[in-house]
Amino acid sequence: MTLGPSRLSYSGREALAFITFLRKCAQSPLRNRSFTTKAMDWSATVLSASSSDTEPTVVVTFDSAKYIFNAGENTNRAFLQSRRNWKRSRGIFFTSIGTERASGLAGLLMTLADATIPKLDIVGPPGTTHFLAAMRSYTFRDAMPVNPIEASLSLSQEHLYKDENITVYSIPIIPTLSALDGALTMSKRKRDASPSSPVKRARVEEGTPPKSYETLSEALNDPKLCPVRLEGPVAHEYRKLMVKTMFPASQKSSISSPSQKSGKRKGKATDIAVDTLPEVDIYRRPRIPNGFHQQLPRFAYDVPVNGPPTLAYIIAGPRIRGKFDVKRAEALGVPFGRLRGQLTKGQAVTFEVNVGDNVEKRTVRPEECVGESESPGVLIILDVPTPAYIPSLISSFTTSSTFARFRSHQPEDAKEYNVRTVFHLCGKGVLEDARYIEFMNGFSPSVHHVVSSKDFTADPVTFTSVAFNQLRLNQLDQEMFPLPHFSLEARRTLSTLPNLPKQTIPLKASLFIKMRPFSPPTVDAIYSSQDLPTHDLFHPAVTAQTSTNVPLPLPPSTLEKFEVARSLVGDSIGHVTPGSGTEKANDVIVTPLGTGSALPTKYRNVSSTLIRIPKWGSILLDAGEGSWGQLIRLFGAPNPERAGQDVENVETFLRDLRCLFVSHIHGDHHMGVAKILAKRRQLDPPPTQPLYLVALRAAHVYLREYSDIEDLGLFDSSPSGVVTIMSESLHWKRPERYQTTGMWQLGGNEPWTDIQRSQDAAQEMCSSLGLKSFRTVDVYHRTRCYGAVIDHADGWSIVFSGDTQPTQNLVWAGRGATLLIHEATMADDQEEMAKKKAHSTFGQAVDIGRRMNAENILLTHFSARYPKLPPDALAPVSSTKTPTGGLKEPIIALAFDHANIKIGDMWKLNHYMDAIQQCLRDSSDDGDEEEITLESTEVDIS
Repeated sequence: MTLGPSRLSYSGREALAFITFLRKCAQSPLRNRSFTTKAMDWSATVLSASSSDTEPTVVVTFDSAKYIFNAGENTNRAFLQSRRNWKRSRGIFFTSIGTERASGLAGLLMTLADATIPKLDIVGPPGTTHFLAAMRSYTFRDAMPVNPIEASLSLSQEHLYKDENITVYSIPIIPTLSALDGALTMSKRKRDASPSSPVKRARVEEGTPPKSYETLSEALNDPKLCPVRLEGPVAHEYRKLMVKTMFPASQKSSISSPSQKSGKRKGKATDIAVDTLPEVDIYRRPRIPNGFHQQLPRFAYDVPVNGPPTLAYIIAGPRIRGKFDVKRAEALGVPFGRLRGQLTKGQAVTFEVNVGDNVEKRTVRPEECVGESESPGVLIILDVPTPAYIPSLISSFTTSSTFARFRSHQPEDAKEYNVRTVFHLCGKGVLEDARYIEFMNGFSPSVHHVVSSKDFTADPVTFTSVAFNQLRLNQLDQEMFPLPHFSLEARRTLSTLPNLPKQTIPLKASLFIKMRPFSPPTVDAIYSSQDLPTHDLFHPAVTAQTSTNVPLPLPPSTLEKFEVARSLVGDSIGHVTPGSGTEKANDVIVTPLGTGSALPTKYRNVSSTLIRIPKWGSILLDAGEGSWGQLIRLFGAPNPERAGQDVENVETFLRDLRCLFVSHIHGDHHMGVAKILAKRRQLDPPPTQPLYLVALRAAHVYLREYSDIEDLGLFDSSPSGVVTIMSESLHWKRPERYQTTGMWQLGGNEPWTDIQRSQDAAQEMCSSLGLKSFRTVDVYHRTRCYGAVIDHADGWSIVFSGDTQPTQNLVWAGRGATLLIHEATMADDQEEMAKKKAHSTFGQAVDIGRRMNAENILLTHFSARYPKLPPDALAPVSSTKTPTGGLKEPIIALAFDHANIKIGDMWKLNHYMDAIQQCLRDSSDDGDEEEITLESTEVDIS
């Protein structure tokens, strides 16, 4: 029997000798070579594609690490749906900073931290640190160091990032306005402000001229510090301080990445002194630095630009050393041990050897006994939003000898770097441009080109699990459970473009490229044809249903329940007597876009509820990450071929959206706001009426800081702009003043927080929606949170709870509501946990509605612990009376993502619930029963 060291008895000296022996074994060249060869196999996978739900994300995978390139909205949820994981993630790289490529970062950061990722590098263009720092009010994790790395806008041949797996070069791509490009971009620029314009307008508005400080410490010690006035290096250091406050583990030790060995490179920031950093107390709350709750220093690019720059990334894998030729080494007389190890590392060695009776020195070079090394495989990611970026891209690859070799056809250059695949993220008009096609053809014919362009790629549903449930429920009630909009065919095919490289394919989710040993792009094995029935039930089913015009076959148990439910509804029609408010609100449609709490799941997006008031407009109550994708699936994407026709789509909705209310600063309630505002800003022609944004000051500060990077319309005073309203100014009890002390104090006195300004705007908003009033209600949560009471001139009212423990404030403010939309995060057996997290249980939410005398109660915001339905979901529903004349009990319903619920039809859900539960039970999917406990995205440091 072999005994391990723990089974033997050693003296101290023997133990030390044994440990030394083990270390030598671990460090032997032979072992290192064996381990390195195995570990250096790597691949690239397309996690998500350009669709209504997601933007392209590419994951580069080694045995020891993963590197994520771009993280648009729903990246977190795409990981869940794909059954991949984010374990061993080491870095996130952004080709640009903004809603298209980076709006999923905050959610991904919190998830990675909760998954105990030891350290994370965030790499991107200038503005990356500002982008991170702007999240400080709702993103906080004390265990994971986060290291922002910004590329320079000057072309450099030095690497931006390097570790044992990859070497990454960045190429700045800056839009130009040449005569050729001007016609393609000027129509957009007539409305869109340049990146610096919001800064200029805001400074004029706020009267905050810059102030110079020699050091960050000097600024922090100024009791009158106004961070927005900081400029230059001190401003950048201040932003870095904010990031280290958000991720306090970053301060515990130097977290210089392998990528920062060349720290003198222009554009790279240096670490600030540790003694200037805040400490973290036992309650996970840092000591807040001076100015933390004020607006960040303005961000502007160091050089003039005509639009936001993007980065091209060249990702080179490791160079694999050739095999050591033992026989050749013996013939040359190379002794065993250290010298052979040096040869394998590429070093020449000199030693003495006996030749006859003489001793002579001999020098052996590595190539004499080590085989030819394997050139690194290379992956390139290009982000070209418009044709205006093409000249800069072409110039970088032609004027730089370093980058020109990546497009070289010469064998000697291929030995240095072997380009395997190029990802092209192309905006409108780029792929059709003859200059770009010529650029693509400049690469070696062996290179594979993977193209993402909305006109040339399909738009399948990403989250097929919930879509399949919707397809089944559509047979229960087609109006209440509409099918999501999608397309399995691209508007145009790549074959219509002349002269494309032969090896060009469209980018789609699940595309897999083995970089070493190399194999061409293919569908990932986990999505092979035999697995499709379990990974994607929706598209085959809906395609078959459409082609045959035969409804989807249902399990007998589900079909039986559906028939019973429809019969009950049919028998009740004509016998339902609405309450006094419900009659005029019958046609008001409530559509939950997200019904999940804290983080998304396969079956639920995070919080967002849409209210559509016929002939008036729409109100959006909260907008968690992914809300934009939910809206496109609900209304459909615009079709350029039908432009000018009276066809409703998501752009029609955007023009009709009058109010966006954000209840509080927790990310799952507002991380989708920026993308909605950005998409609204891109409408052409622009909207003719403003959008009113009602939110707490903290949310307004975040969005104003975000506007330094991407124009959201906050500084546009035209009818197409966004009008900001302070939630604090609409308080149901004291609308005449702000509270100046305690938890509910405003927290700032900027000109845009003027109470009269907000109240005047609120009157305009009410007029545009036919409202009598829009009031906010302070509720009890772990941070400042407001509910809302919406009273319409037609006599009906809707009360929205936000996130809260049961609170009497809501009862008093919303008495006699037509509809109460209340969070019901926890099941009734988890009352203590609900209290700890400042949430409500099912029973508590229903009790609030009863005490309020609400006619209807819609429960939402369910914990991610319950993949489909909470265990006692039917309990509050079954306790209600059948909706007949003389209602005394409220109608109680559960919210489902994408359900179109007319207030006058809400009673139907009582009869549907048993059938819905059976349907969900019969469509169980692998992994559905896994309990998700990461509820901690609700951490704030405000």
